[in-house]
This record gives sequence, C-alpha cells and structure tokens, in this order.
Amino acid sequence: MESSPILSGRFLRLTVANFCFFMTFATFFLLPLHVRALGGSDQTVGFVMGSSGVLSLIGVFLVGLLIDRVGCRVFLRTGLLGMSLVSLSFAFVDQIVPWLFLLRGLQGLFFACGFNSASTLAAAYTPPERRATALGFFGVSTLTTHALAPTLGEQILRVADFHVLFAVASGFSMIGLVLAWTLPDPPPQSTAQAGGMFSLPRMLAVALGATWFCGIAFGAVMTFVPTFTQDAQLGPVSVFFLSYTSMAITTRLWAGRIADDFGLRRMILPGVALLSLAILGLSEVFSVWTLLAAGLVFGLAQGITYPTMNAFSVDLAGPGQLGRVQAFYNGTFNVGVTAAGFILGPVVHAFGHRTMFEIASGSALLAFVLFLFGTREPAIAHQVR
Repeated sequence: MESSPILSGRFLRLTVANFCFFMTFATFFLLPLHVRALGGSDQTVGFVMGSSGVLSLIGVFLVGLLIDRVGCRVFLRTGLLGMSLVSLSFAFVDQIVPWLFLLRGLQGLFFACGFNSASTLAAAYTPPERRATALGFFGVSTLTTHALAPTLGEQILRVADFHVLFAVASGFSMIGLVLAWTLPDPPPQSTAQAGGMFSLPRMLAVALGATWFCGIAFGAVMTFVPTFTQDAQLGPVSVFFLSYTSMAITTRLWAGRIADDFGLRRMILPGVALLSLAILGLSEVFSVWTLLAAGLVFGLAQGITYPTMNAFSVDLAGPGQLGRVQAFYNGTFNVGVTAAGFILGPVVHAFGHRTMFEIASGSALLAFVLFLFGTREPAIAHQVR
C-alpha cells in the first residue's frame, strides 16, 4: 500500500488532515439553527451563511496568484490554524451582530486557503491517468464529515449548547494542523509558474462557469435543508446528511475509476442532469422516508459530479498551473455555494423552501447545458487514458 501512487503515506496523512479540517467546516452546517435561535429570519440565515463567500473571493485570488510560486504548505497551515481560531470565536457571539457576519466571512477566507492547498497537494501526489480516482478517494475525507459532523453536532446540542459545539469544531482543525505540519510541497517542476494569473483556456472558463452553477445548486441544499426539515417537521436533519453522504461516498469509490477509463465528460453530463433532478425532488419531500430517498439520489449525483469535474478542470491546466486551476475550480464552486445563500435566501423568505428548490434545480440544468455545448473531452484523455 505504501508504494501505491494513490495510497502513499503522504497522501493518506493529507487525507486525514483534510478530514479534520472538514469536521470543523461541516459542523457549521448547523449554524442556520443557531442563527434562528438568536432570532434571525430565513433571509438572515442566507446572508450569514453567504458571508463566507465575500472573503473567500479574496482567498481564491491570493491562493491562485501565489500557490504555484510559494508552494502549498504555507496556505495549508494558514487555513487549518485560521479555521480553528475563527470557529472557536463563534462561541463568544450570542446576538445577530456584525461580528457574526465577519466571522463567517473569515471562515470563507481560511477555507479557501486550506482546501485549495490540500486538494492541490492531492492532485500533485498522484499520476494524471488516475487523477479522478485519486480525487474521488480524497473527497471521501470531505464527504464523511457531511454526515458525521452534523450528527455529532446534534448529539452535542442534546447535552450542551452551541458554545461547546464551536469549541469541539475548533479542536478538529487543530488536530489537522498537527498532522499536516510536515507534509512536503510537490517537486519544483509541479509548481513552476507559467503564464499570467488569468491565462486560462476558453474551455476551462466554460467548465468553471458550469461549476459555478453547480455550486449554487449544491449550496441551496446545504444551506436550506436544515431549516426546511425543521419547518416541514420531517424529523432529524441528520437523516438527509447521512443518506446523502453514505451514497456519495459509495459512488466515489467507483465513479472516479470509470471516469478515468471511459472519459470524464461522459460521466459529468449524466451526473449534472441527475443533480438537477435530485434537487427538484426535494420540492416534493413530505416525509422522513422521502427525505432519505432524496438524500440518496442527491448523494449519487454529487459523488459522480464533483470529482470528475475537478479532474476535467485539472486536465486543462497548463504547465505550472496546477495550483492555480485547483484554486479557481474550488473557489468557483464555493463562491456558487455562497451565492446560493444571498440569491435564494430571499426566495425562501418570500415563497418558501419548495419553490426555492425548484429554482435551484434550474441552476444545475443551466450547468448541464453549458457543459454540453461548451466543452469536449480534454486532449490529455487521448494521451493517458
């Protein structure tokens, strides 16, 4: 196992550190419930959750500009330490005040630093012909937290309060920092700067546009399923996150290898179409069982789409652009997630969750159309697949 390009010791250590980082991040899927408890409306929930994208934009720019020049380690350490400290700071905010929005914004900044550097290292540690497989495996460390963190969080809230929850969340990133401290940067030839900051191929720009629309669709689900579940009295929100995560993890264990062997684009198009249908299905959920079923379909779609779109974007990167392209891919997706809060929060407030899910489904459909007519299989697919 140690000799495997994918399951090397450094890759596994990076994956565990990323798991800890996302345990912190995914705990804040429960933040909408805290905002509500503080007296915030659905619109306020959307604005608070969306605040992470404001400074995340700055983070994406900085990471994209500098990561191929200065290396990944400084950004990985900064992201882990910053996420830990900011998450702990939430324990000292008990009102809907500007500090709440600022702290959420800082989470977006440190998320951009931590996740972009970690995913760049994951891609650099593995061979191009198995990149979708490797990124799918790496993504399991992210997805498992989407179920574990909210479930653990709900159990903590049964016996304690949000102050304790935020302290526990902070501790996970600190553990990740210890694990990641000595991870090496990629070899110099992988990080040599080439071209200007925005010298990206046209097809990559189209793919990133589709990624942004997928981010909006995904963000609508992550942001508003907790309050939707509460309002519709569908039972514990963990039912959705557990079903979604278990299916997404299972899917990533096989979808990446199929995409590597038969073509990324052939997997992306049906995956995005299924994402649109899954979110549309949420508008018809009226029981805990249909909530569970919706989570399974959503997990299948997400498990197919995210790692294959990531590998597709990386395949379009020029020499010395790996970190930059990873920053733009992750940043574009997460800015879409953030935009969902700002764009769709007022829709929930005015028309309800079900109408909002219908609109979010349309965002994924736009991604499908853009990818269908604006892309083709990367040239690298014909060289190494």
